[in-house]
Amino acid sequence: MAFSVVNDVADLNQALFQVTHGLYILTAEHEGRLNGQCLDALMQVTSAPPRIAIGINKRSLTHEMIATTGRFVANVLDREDEHCPEVIRHFGFQSGRTVDKFAETPHELSKNGIPILPEAKAFYECRVIPEMTQDLGTHTLFVALVERAGTRDDGEPLTYNEYRKTMRKRR
Repeated sequence: MAFSVVNDVADLNQALFQVTHGLYILTAEHEGRLNGQCLDALMQVTSAPPRIAIGINKRSLTHEMIATTGRFVANVLDREDEHCPEVIRHFGFQSGRTVDKFAETPHELSKNGIPILPEAKAFYECRVIPEMTQDLGTHTLFVALVERAGTRDDGEPLTYNEYRKTMRKRR
């Protein structure tokens, strides 16, 4: 079967959905205020030292918090968690500027006061490396050192592609 070749922006974005990656809840804290958002742009960039990179929209409250504090937690969503769709809706379809996303959301706090979701498959507590931060126009690429992590033996990480397929079925 031949490829369908595209070159306009909308079709290129559709083609990029073939890139496999996870879906995460990125959390941050600043001056006692907590926030979180869905994030699919995360990758491990080195193993020694353990570093990840995240791409995050500059307009988000979470971006502002990370840019100010240099810290965040990436929570890996568990596709086997029956509450996963509600977690995605809660963190992905409303703004932390108008809603306190942690008012009634179960969470623990890291030693730096950043929320960790207790039902996550794993979490990575990170410190941004400022000299490796890159301005990408609409987004910032933060490279961060993973200072602490937690994992569970049970569950499976949710991929962004699995999430998109699930959402299509619900329409």
